[in-house]
Amino acid sequence: MQVSMQKALEWSPYVERQLSRYSQLLETACWENAYADGELFQEVYDDSIAAENDAELMKRLRLKRNHQMTRIALRDLMGLADLQETLADLSDLADALVNAALDWHYERFCQRYGTPIGRDSGQPQKLLVIGMGKLGGQELNFSSDIDLIFAYPEGGETQGAARSISNEQFFIRLGQALNKSLVEVTVDGFVYRVDMRLRPFGDAGPLSVSFASLEHYYEIHGRAWERYALVKARIMAGDAALGEELFSILRPFVYRRYVDFSAMDSLRELKQMISDQVRKKGMLNNIKLGAGGIREVEFIVQAFQLVHGGRDRSLQGRKLMPMLQRLAEKGYLLPEVAARLCEAYVFLRRAENRLQEWSDQQTHELPDEANRQLALAEAMGFADYERFLQELGKHKSLVSEQFAAVFAEEEVEQRDDVSRLWLSEGSFEDETLLADWEENRRDLFLAKLDEFKSSRLLKNLSKDALERFNVVVPLILHQMIEQSSNETTLGRVISVLEAIAKRSVYLVLLKENPQAIKNLIKLCEISSWLTDMLVKYPALMDQLLDERTLYEPLMAEELKLEACRILNEYSDDEETFMLEIRQWRHAQVFRVAAADVTGHVPIMKVSDYLTWIAEAVLEVCAEYAWRFMCKKSGLPGGMSESDRNPFMVLGYGKLGGIELGYGSDLDIVMLYEGVSPSEKATSANGRQLDNSVYFIRMGQKLISLITTLMPAGVLYELDTRLRPNGASGMMVVSFDEFEKYIENKAWTWEHQALVRVRAVVGNERSVARFNEFKENFLRRERDLKDLKTEVIEMRNKMQEALDKSDSEQFDLKQGRGGIVDIEFMMQFLVLGYADAYPQLCRYSDNIRILEAVAECGLLDKTQVDALTEAYKVYRSKYHRLSLQNEKPLVGDSCYPDERQAVVEVWQSLMMS
Repeated sequence: MQVSMQKALEWSPYVERQLSRYSQLLETACWENAYADGELFQEVYDDSIAAENDAELMKRLRLKRNHQMTRIALRDLMGLADLQETLADLSDLADALVNAALDWHYERFCQRYGTPIGRDSGQPQKLLVIGMGKLGGQELNFSSDIDLIFAYPEGGETQGAARSISNEQFFIRLGQALNKSLVEVTVDGFVYRVDMRLRPFGDAGPLSVSFASLEHYYEIHGRAWERYALVKARIMAGDAALGEELFSILRPFVYRRYVDFSAMDSLRELKQMISDQVRKKGMLNNIKLGAGGIREVEFIVQAFQLVHGGRDRSLQGRKLMPMLQRLAEKGYLLPEVAARLCEAYVFLRRAENRLQEWSDQQTHELPDEANRQLALAEAMGFADYERFLQELGKHKSLVSEQFAAVFAEEEVEQRDDVSRLWLSEGSFEDETLLADWEENRRDLFLAKLDEFKSSRLLKNLSKDALERFNVVVPLILHQMIEQSSNETTLGRVISVLEAIAKRSVYLVLLKENPQAIKNLIKLCEISSWLTDMLVKYPALMDQLLDERTLYEPLMAEELKLEACRILNEYSDDEETFMLEIRQWRHAQVFRVAAADVTGHVPIMKVSDYLTWIAEAVLEVCAEYAWRFMCKKSGLPGGMSESDRNPFMVLGYGKLGGIELGYGSDLDIVMLYEGVSPSEKATSANGRQLDNSVYFIRMGQKLISLITTLMPAGVLYELDTRLRPNGASGMMVVSFDEFEKYIENKAWTWEHQALVRVRAVVGNERSVARFNEFKENFLRRERDLKDLKTEVIEMRNKMQEALDKSDSEQFDLKQGRGGIVDIEFMMQFLVLGYADAYPQLCRYSDNIRILEAVAECGLLDKTQVDALTEAYKVYRSKYHRLSLQNEKPLVGDSCYPDERQAVVEVWQSLMMS
């Protein structure tokens, strides 16, 4: 809604006063058009920095402030600017004024005191001004004060003047001069009210602090409200590159690596303190701090940022409205809720600016005077104040409702008898609690619980940790008793509790989320393997929060996109990349296992998911290794910038056959294709490296990225012994060498292995070349008799060396009639008949090879069906045993029909 200037002046005596004082602002050219990006900043900065002396600087800063504030208010009130433009212009104006004043004083301070030089770096030092709150988020309101923190990179002394001073003295004096230029009231007014109390130790701390002091302060003394404040912190003046360095230091304090529900308690407490102040000071009509006000919208958004931002870096933004949209995109808020919160926020912020544009005062209180009430209503587009209040009430109600939903502590039934069960020191006397339980099971359950209660771990917990335990454990026990969990499940849950006992964030997570408790108990009951994963990697507790994601593993493309995001975010930080990709991989495998044991995915899809995860890991680690080598040693010899990455990873065995299980290692062979081994890579400093060595080092880097033991474990165990010439061969060979080896030197068992091989990493050209070679090689005509003899000999050797079957147990993999028998028969059929039936070498997995065998008529339908069913049964049991941390052995009486069917086909096919 656009209105006349005259109407706008009725709504703002402040603008009216400014126009009478600066008549040139009446010209439409001063306010009719919006600035282009960066234009406002440059205009204000250039004019202010041109001051000849301190007095002129003070005047120029104030005149620019007065002119621009009048222009911004006019465009806002006349309906020429939307909220985004108004907030951005107010923020750009503050940035320009502070930058100009800082740079002006810095130049003169260097002339007077010398240039501050870093003690360690030997480089000139500059002051960084950190804008906090709405200024940091570039969402400054009309008459806001500005919250600042002054920081400089490192200590040292000034150089170039008659008498040097310490960097600390230099930057404290510089900060004082800057503040004076901004806050001092002259005939032209002031620039900003500056609040420095957010700096370390508040008013008691030094005005400017070094990066090291900031890091030490937040590490030792940092409080929850300071994490909240730093969410929006932004370098508004000073060296942007140094600002990135500073925020890399501060980020771990603000955003924890795990899902951090302890932030919710802290924000609740902070909001309660604000609410108490509001009531005490009679500020219930305050649209910022009152119920349903601006602060509650900010708290909703920043709660999700603090809780989840450590694991989801896309939530580490400073601007509120884009973050609301991101929360909806990521599923943290329903899209319609995020949209309505955004509408409420826009309404409240527009009202805030209208209130402050009345007289350029920092107020958030609704007016009492009738004329001001009508002016506010009309400025907001309403015919009268009552209608404005009705709309305001709708928005505040919505905000209050969502605030309560986000910050509510879910009501969990906390029965006194369960609490007594946990807190009792002697024998538990309440017979009603476990009255329905069979006596022996009840005794075993209570014995396991008593053992835990008397454990050394609990006795050594701090008072705070024990208090948290005493809240959380009864919640867990109540759920377990409700569903009659046995002592085995209790023991597994206890092992998880022991692992997280000293990590308050996970105890808070369980307290805040009853659904997480239910999922914890369910998964511990079903699988000791999942329990062990939670014990080894407590960060997986995050996965228990949301059933929508816990039981829905990602598909192949989604996995690759997420893995690539980690690669791109941490491409310059190897250790963090290795840690993040490990945590991500564990989380994805955990989700597959959770979906598997609860029946959310069919058993034959489990291996698909596990294989896709491995492929995504291999792809991004290979890409990281490639970037590393290019940066260190340049491109391989014979390549230009436009060329593709020639590195390849071939997947053998279960990886190649898309049949990975839980805990499977990866059988890989690494190649490079399309470049000569003898050509040389040349680094930036002129050092040369043969391509053959280049790619060996790249392979070593890939292996290091995947297998290095870190707090988050390893990604996978790798087996590279299937490469040409085995363990004695080169770690990475050219594709040409690989071809020659397979064609001229490889044993029959290596030909068999090739049946199951896929190119899992490689560019399109390289993969196509490998696929062509593999098909041509597998389709060669072979002597069936010789082939059969060699396959049988290898099978007998494997069985003799590896089969763990005996009179009491059957080895699912190596036992006669087991998995390997089926695999060897398929490999024999592919090698022996692919020359006549090309479809046999189309796929690398056994099920689809079996389908091709049926299509070709090499086995009859009954035989194929029997082998397919046996293979599926064995694989299913294999997964089940893995999830119970058991070896692939079953009782000798198990699966007699399946075993007999496989043996019969073996006799018919291989022994005739």
